[in-house]
Amino acid sequence: MTRSGAQRLLALVLALGLVSVAPTVVANLVTGRSATPPAWAAAVCTAYLAVFVVLLVQAVRRGACGPAAWALVVVGDVALATYPVVSPHVDDDVPWVLALSAITVGAGAVAAPSLGGALGLTAVHLLLRQLLQLSGVWSVRADIAVVETVGQLVIAVAASVAVQAVQESARSVEQARDAAARAAAAAAAARAEEVENSRWDGIVHDDVLASLSTAAHARDAADRGRARAAAERALASVDGGLAGARDTGPVGAAETVSRLRSAVLALHPGAVLSAPDAPAGQLAPEAVDALVAATAEAVRNAVRHGSRAGRVPDVRVRVRADARRGRFGVEVRDDGAGFDARRATPRLGLAVSVRRRADVVGGRALVRSAPGVGTVVLLGVPLLGTSAEGAG
Repeated sequence: MTRSGAQRLLALVLALGLVSVAPTVVANLVTGRSATPPAWAAAVCTAYLAVFVVLLVQAVRRGACGPAAWALVVVGDVALATYPVVSPHVDDDVPWVLALSAITVGAGAVAAPSLGGALGLTAVHLLLRQLLQLSGVWSVRADIAVVETVGQLVIAVAASVAVQAVQESARSVEQARDAAARAAAAAAAARAEEVENSRWDGIVHDDVLASLSTAAHARDAADRGRARAAAERALASVDGGLAGARDTGPVGAAETVSRLRSAVLALHPGAVLSAPDAPAGQLAPEAVDALVAATAEAVRNAVRHGSRAGRVPDVRVRVRADARRGRFGVEVRDDGAGFDARRATPRLGLAVSVRRRADVVGGRALVRSAPGVGTVVLLGVPLLGTSAEGAG
């Protein structure tokens, strides 16, 4: 329960308290058992009715009920203080204004911030009740007066304890919500930092180190041309990373397929990419960046390490978008040299650009390979609106 919910509950309780004593007041006024002037009775009832309406409004809007509670205390005490003035005759029955004492005392527990304050307001009300007896318009035996006084004090203590318990519970709930919001913000910041670190790791490995490796192994003019092109791509990637000009909103599955095709064909013009004609769903921008980079690295590894007898391996890339299961998958398959996945230490490209990039965006990566049969890299990231569990 939040603080607004607690205020709403207290407003409803006070409103119901007024409703509970209404039959007694109305019966006294209608049957003529009360000798009070009609104008005074109408003024008191109108005041209570106005406070009742305010309480209902606060309950609906979940506003603070403190002012309305104070209004109940003031109206109850003023009615009790002025009753001997407007009704000078001795009342053989209990004056109807005394039926409102429980409401006045309970409202004091809501209005006062502490048990001491609630008891102080109750003491003022009890003093007014004593003055009512001293005025001679109402008399009661001493033992009954003591019992009623103790009853009013019990009501004050119980109401104050209950009100403070409700308010403390509301404060605890709000503190827990604030702590949860701070924890969620911290987790989001940590995840964003991890995604950014992974992105830069990929840029350094995929572009910078790859261009340096190409330059170091250049043997002729064609190799030097490829090295120059790789260096230009590396500089463009670094510039783009520093500029931070990336998508901030969801990316459609069709756009993701287009980016995958461009990245794959730039590394292996002979690669074959198959994808649905109109894939459904949307992906987070960081998931698209990670998926494109991981796919590109899988193709780059196939070209760089999978050649056999000087022949660049064939590469087939298959894209799958499963909106029902909430995942977007890519399969990169080559017929290159392969390696023993059980014995070989994972290459840096597979560890950094493939597995880690998939992990940090809530996806998964699986590498299968064997000597002489090629390599298969399976990538999966979640579509927006789904959990990462379906991204395998």
